[in-house]
Amino acid sequence: MSTDGNPSAGFAAAGFDAAGFDAAGFDVVVVGAGVIGAAVALELQRGGRNVLVVDKGDAVGGGSTSASSSIIRFTYSTLDGIIASWEAMHQWAQWAAHLGYAQGPICRFHRVGKLHIPAPDQDLAPMLANFETVGVPYELLDAPALAARFPALELGSFHPPRWPTDPAFFDPAHGRISAMFQPDGGFVDDPQLAAVNLMDAARHFGATVRLRCRVTGVLRGSGRVLGVTLDGGQAVHAPVVVNAAGPWSSQLNAMAGVLDDMRITTRALRQTIASSAAPSTFGVGSGGTVLADMDLGTYSRPQPGGSYLVGGVEAECDPLEWADDPDAAAPTPDPAMFEALILRAARRLPDLAIPHRPAGLASHYDVTEDWLPIYDRSSLDGFYLAIGTSGNQFKNAPLVGQMMNTLVSACEAGHDHDNDPVRVACTHTGLTLDLGQFSRRREFAHTGNNVWG
Repeated sequence: MSTDGNPSAGFAAAGFDAAGFDAAGFDVVVVGAGVIGAAVALELQRGGRNVLVVDKGDAVGGGSTSASSSIIRFTYSTLDGIIASWEAMHQWAQWAAHLGYAQGPICRFHRVGKLHIPAPDQDLAPMLANFETVGVPYELLDAPALAARFPALELGSFHPPRWPTDPAFFDPAHGRISAMFQPDGGFVDDPQLAAVNLMDAARHFGATVRLRCRVTGVLRGSGRVLGVTLDGGQAVHAPVVVNAAGPWSSQLNAMAGVLDDMRITTRALRQTIASSAAPSTFGVGSGGTVLADMDLGTYSRPQPGGSYLVGGVEAECDPLEWADDPDAAAPTPDPAMFEALILRAARRLPDLAIPHRPAGLASHYDVTEDWLPIYDRSSLDGFYLAIGTSGNQFKNAPLVGQMMNTLVSACEAGHDHDNDPVRVACTHTGLTLDLGQFSRRREFAHTGNNVWG
């Protein structure tokens, strides 16, 4: 979530207008200037292609990226999800080196750790086995250990998550919780600035960025993408187009005519992130950590400057608000959802202040039916997908750029990715990532909830 006084706000749109735009000579068009699109643009440009990024918005990272809680965690229910997040953490930890160029301020990874409180029926054993395989450090903490490490927390169980209108919402806690702590978890303090950092580096290496450019059509012929058309009728010809359009990705896929080939598709899901003042005993530098509370159905974290962010994990009691048009809703928190999130979080953190009016924001995330992203080619040669990423893939953005560059390079050289999935070498961890796990044609993955943060 971008904060008041965000240093990225003053320059995120500068010099990116479409006026006087020469549409010739591009090898790739990346549609979307969020953190995923910026990461993809950087790696494709560094990989030797001349990249154009177009976005209908006013600022780099100004869409759903700016509403991300930007949490760095490794609690995924698939091995490849854990591999990706563990590799990407090392990139965030060496952010300036990863960028290769920085102009102005850069975002910071705060390695405050991440505490995972499972629901009573959640079996952590498969995840922990994958942690052992990958090498992700963790600690199991019982109630006495939790009390010693995190004295600000109420350690009773409140499961199942409820709404404040439920007569049982304020019932006393029952039982005692245990938790799993990951010392290498944390958060990035300014998600929009992260996107700007990536895009500044992409421009430094030669990429072109044009904001306030709406894609109105996808050019195609003989089974191959030929480019895109922009509002005003301008055509941009390029042999490769990457869909990184976030909540608008399904609309772009429809323009390209690639939906019929996809077993997994994307939809825009409205999300509310509540904000309050951080308790003095659970802020940045005062005992606070990223908190995933499956027992209560919330995740939360402190923010530099003294605020505290709370989101939901799609608990069964929380309605899902799907949107056909992400542009139609106001970017303000839903009052009922705000109340539910803040009051649930306050049960775990009794010192959390309850604002008199809803504070925070709302945005639309781009999610798939099984909450896992799609990093893939499509049925239209040259048209690639980096979609379904909102809510849980911010943390993987720097790696996603490398993944998509490897995928595009292989497929454009004639590799049959659909039948022989491309594999990506992770340079920091020495692990290998199978991109087939992120296929548009995969079987529905019963992964549980991976969408938060």
